[in-house]
Amino acid sequence: MSIIRKTITSTLMCSSLFAASLQVQASEKVVATDLEPLHHVILENKYVTVMRVLIQPGESTLFHEQHLDYVNTHIEGSPVKIEYPDKPVNNTEMKTGNVKFGEHQGKSDTDKVTNTGTNVNHQVAFEINIPGPQHFGGASRPASEAFQQVLDKKTVKGWKVTLKPGESSGEYTQHGPGVRVFFTEGRVLLADDKHPNRVKELWVHPGDAFLTEPGKVDITAASGENIIFNDYELL
Repeated sequence: MSIIRKTITSTLMCSSLFAASLQVQASEKVVATDLEPLHHVILENKYVTVMRVLIQPGESTLFHEQHLDYVNTHIEGSPVKIEYPDKPVNNTEMKTGNVKFGEHQGKSDTDKVTNTGTNVNHQVAFEINIPGPQHFGGASRPASEAFQQVLDKKTVKGWKVTLKPGESSGEYTQHGPGVRVFFTEGRVLLADDKHPNRVKELWVHPGDAFLTEPGKVDITAASGENIIFNDYELL
């Protein structure tokens, strides 16, 4: 068989396999992201729907449709295979600590994720329920080494915050509603801005998530290890 003939045959086989793969994918059920069985809704208000995503090694989600802006925090990453109804498979990696933003507002995207690694894939994700921005105010954080901006989009901003033992974030004002997601375990003190020397005490774990509201914020790490979290605010 000539080289040209082999090349044509190989190309046709690849095209046939890809077409067959798309046909199988197209026949599978597609659900809304918040109804996908591995996307567990843990928190919700009129602004956001927060989901914990847990994918065991070798396990796959269903095809799920996203039509809202989507923020995904990778608590524990893994290699993954991402399949789409209308384009080739993407073999990639969700890296621990990364943030992925899906700009789905005004359009629809569908995918299916398989954990191809050896550990559980753990994500905390939230959809922004109201098309925006909503113009709550300019989101900003203290000019401190503790704050590293990791997200800057028209509907949401985000910072990775690392507080050393006993360190305070310093007081700042949050203008819009938001979500706070922790990567580490330990004791956290949240200042009560209405009552001097009063705090709310929390013991947090990796993957713990909280809805946050506008107002004065001052957070102190009160354990022997660093407290690390992502702080998101809607715009």
